[in-house]
Parts: sequence; structure tokens; C-alpha cells
Amino acid sequence: MQKRKFLALFASSLAISTMPAFAQSRAAISFEAVPVAPVVPQVQVPPLLGPNDLTSLMSVSTPYVLDIRNKKAKRALYSYSAGHIPGSVNVPYGEFRALWNDPLSVPSDADLSALIQRAGLQSDGAPIVIVHSSAGKGNFGSAAFVYWTLKSAGFKNLAILNGGIKGWKDAKLTVTKKATKITPSATQVTLNTEWLATHEDVDAVLDGTSSAQLLDARPLHQIMENASLDGSFALNAEELVAGAGATAVDDNSIFMRIKKADLDWQYTDVITYCNNGALAAVDWFMASEIAEIPNVRIYAHSLNARQRAQSLWNKVSN
Repeated sequence: MQKRKFLALFASSLAISTMPAFAQSRAAISFEAVPVAPVVPQVQVPPLLGPNDLTSLMSVSTPYVLDIRNKKAKRALYSYSAGHIPGSVNVPYGEFRALWNDPLSVPSDADLSALIQRAGLQSDGAPIVIVHSSAGKGNFGSAAFVYWTLKSAGFKNLAILNGGIKGWKDAKLTVTKKATKITPSATQVTLNTEWLATHEDVDAVLDGTSSAQLLDARPLHQIMENASLDGSFALNAEELVAGAGATAVDDNSIFMRIKKADLDWQYTDVITYCNNGALAAVDWFMASEIAEIPNVRIYAHSLNARQRAQSLWNKVSN
């Protein structure tokens, strides 16, 4: 695989495009200065931000911090109400998964737009930073799935808080229990399927009518319980996330593990899958967003949905 340039990690000095706070124009008769509303500078963020990077971002911009944990939970790391980043809004991961509930279809633009509007997301280019519970490695997958969904909805300035809320707390940064009110938006979106693999796409690989390569993101114990699709390569998503805090491993390790998968990343489409899409989202995120490999798609429904759609599962088994 030919190495692609990494996105630089967020530095202390941020490149910001600014415009003057006020522009002056002269009226035809009065020649009086007319103030124009200031343009808020937007910072383009890399796909991974550390806790201190996020605080630096907050000092120069107004990012939309999206906390995808449950509103309330017994375990503090899972609970938005137990403590969250000041100003962060709460839209639980389950609301994003509900869009993909039907194993035989993808979300409608209307349903996707409704979720975006409930979340209060604006299409103004402001950074969107996703915060997960960090209670386990799979939680990074939840954030990656939300990232992939928002990117597919047309949002381009996205990041995941590396280490999630645990990383934020471990850095001794401020948390609050005061909920942030969401102001619904009127944003309309259209699902971009460039990074989506459908049942038909996977069937075409299994039928031999597509040259795309299948990539199993699951750890070995899950593969032992539920066999891989025929001809799959393996890239264990859990090896791309370090420790209990669900932090991405270093960039070099990501590259080495991607290379070890033996896929023809440069010339062939890759479809990554798992049981329910979350671990597949980790593989997609690391390959597409960190390594900047453009030809990776996620099978959002993955194996659980194939089993629910029995006719599709039989197609693999027979």
C-alpha cells in the first residue's frame, strides 16, 4: 500500500481564515458607515482531537460538541447527566442507530434530516466534535459510526474526541451537570452513499460479479462465534484502539496494521463489516480519515442485519 499523507495533529497555532469584523459602505446620499455583521472564523479540524486540542479550539472558535452518551445511566462514564463538557449537547448514539433499523433499507433523507434538525446541527461549516463514553473500545466505534453518518449527511468539518469523556476528565478539564438546551435547526440533508456498501454491493462480491474486497473488522472470538463472509480479509478494529479509555493508537501503528491486512487498498474498493456496524466504522475511520485511503466503504447493516434478513443469510450459507 502506498502511504498517504497523514492529517497533521491539531497544533497549538491554528490557521484561521478571518475577515474584518466590520465592512463599511457608503449610502448614495448620507455617506454614513453601515456596519455589517461579523463573520465568525471557522477552524478546519483534523479527524482526531485530544482534550487539550479541544480546549484550544474552543478559545478561537465555537465548535458544536456532540455528546453521544445516554442522557442518564448508572455508570457515570455512560451518563451525560453525570457530567459533560460545558456547552456540549446530548444526542444519544441510539438515535443514530435507529436510522439503520431496517435491515433491507438505508435511512430516507427525511429521517436523516429530522435527526440532524433535532440535534440542532447547522450547515455553517462549524467544527463538530463527537464525544463518546470511553468506557470500552467499542465506544470509539460508536463515535466513528456517528462521524461516518454525519459525513454521509454532508458535514465536512468533523472530529472525534480521542479518549472521549474519560480523556477529558483525566486531563482535569471542567465538566458540568447543567444540560445544554438544543435549538432545533432547519437543516435539510441528502444521504451521500459514496462511503456506504449496501446488501446488493456485498452480494455482488459474494457472487463474484464485483472485485471489491471484504474486510472483517471483528476480533477473533467474534469470528469464531459467527464465521466471516467468504473471501474476507481481517483487520481487527479493537487493535486500532488502545486501552480502556478507547483512544486511537498512534498513527504509525495504524498504518502498520492496515498494511498487515494485505488488501490492495490503492486500486480496489474495500467494504468493511462486523456484527452491527460499529467495529466496521472503526476500520473505515482509520483507513479513510486517518490514512486518507479514498476507496473504503462501510457495510452499515453488517452481519446481524443479514441474519435478520434470512434470505440474504441463506445466500451466504448455501
